[in-house]
Amino acid sequence: MAKKNPGLRVGIEAKIAYSPILNILGNQYESIRRTGLNDMQKGMSEDEIEKSYQSRFNIQWAWADSIATEVKQTYSQLTTAKKLNLNRLTEQIRKKFY
Repeated sequence: MAKKNPGLRVGIEAKIAYSPILNILGNQYESIRRTGLNDMQKGMSEDEIEKSYQSRFNIQWAWADSIATEVKQTYSQLTTAKKLNLNRLTEQIRKKFY
């Protein structure tokens, strides 16, 4: 008989019954998050996104804060990946031609 893992717990979200509103909210959240990535590329800071999005999209502080945090993390990951990819491509070109 397998032992139960007391550290493995099922979150409350796994117990929520399906509702179409969850898809709508998820799509809205992702749309706002993508807008945040575009705005961060244009120079907006995490704080500016958080503060302006509350009124711009009529969302509560918690949503705006969560979106701004995700935007900053995603933007950071994308810029790091871009640098690493450029370094990798530069090295490949250097090896091929020199």
